[in-house]
Amino acid sequence: MAATPNYIVTTGDFIAEWMEEAGINAAELARRLDVTPKHVSELLSGKAPLSAHLALALERVTGVPARLWNMYEAGYREDLARQETVEALDAQYEQATAFPLGYLRKFAFIKAPARDHAGTVRELLTLLGVASFDAWHATWTRGSVAYRRTAAGREDAPALSVWLTIAEREADPESLATYDDAALREIVPRLRALTVSDPASSVAEAARLLREVGVALCFVPAVPGLGIHGATRWIAGHPVIQLSLLWKCDDQLWFTLFHELGHVLLHSSKELFLLGQHTTAESEADAYASRLLVPDEYVARLPLERNLAAIEALASELGIAPSIVLGQAQHETRDYAWGHSLRRKVDFSG
Repeated sequence: MAATPNYIVTTGDFIAEWMEEAGINAAELARRLDVTPKHVSELLSGKAPLSAHLALALERVTGVPARLWNMYEAGYREDLARQETVEALDAQYEQATAFPLGYLRKFAFIKAPARDHAGTVRELLTLLGVASFDAWHATWTRGSVAYRRTAAGREDAPALSVWLTIAEREADPESLATYDDAALREIVPRLRALTVSDPASSVAEAARLLREVGVALCFVPAVPGLGIHGATRWIAGHPVIQLSLLWKCDDQLWFTLFHELGHVLLHSSKELFLLGQHTTAESEADAYASRLLVPDEYVARLPLERNLAAIEALASELGIAPSIVLGQAQHETRDYAWGHSLRRKVDFSG
């Protein structure tokens, strides 16, 4: 008999092929199988499924093993389901447009071309780990993960869920050491000292040190319009810190990292913290990062005028990057139009 073709064929097509080779018609096959002619007609057209018992009967009539008839039937039903699924996915494309599809294509999280609506929906749902957008809504509004319910209440929930989900997939909690709060506190000064070095190498070292104490550090490119610099939540007993590098400057990178570490050390492990929200917890994390980088006794010495030499001198004394001192001085004076030469660009979006 012919091999299974690469397009959808019914099990009945294979039966009809055997009938042609054997020289019998449908009525004769019905008599041999001891079923009604209507049942054979529906079987040949693909309307009626081939049961396991009928496959065994076909084995006796045709000499072709039942396992082959079952294989043809399983393949046909799977192909039929795939065809129906493509149609169902295509019908969901309008819902998919609420998500940042251009962003996902830019960074190859979705590889289906824009014209392939069903493929786009399939890859998006696979990324989100759900079977449909109704399931996505239920998972993010009524699921067991508390931080997802918090995120689902936002108007930008589709974009935010994409950004958070990418980090969930990259965090790989099983590869982390057991989270150790005391050990994390011990390495904070070492992390602070890394700010002086080249961002690319120092961030890699920071990620390594954090993994050794059970903390995941993930860099996920900013979603246009989302406006979130960082996020912290706990997954499988591990803090997951996620940075977007929205402004692509080393001072913002380090301040955001220490801000998120503030959440890990100060706040509940059951919440989602998003840098950019106006909450008490965000203010406390800001204060933690600010005073860690520039202790209280040094705040009064922040230059209030445009003096690069003074910025660099204080940074050297503090043992941190000059751009961080610049950022805090600018925060105090609200004068952001100078000192850009002290900032180093960072971009880990690739």
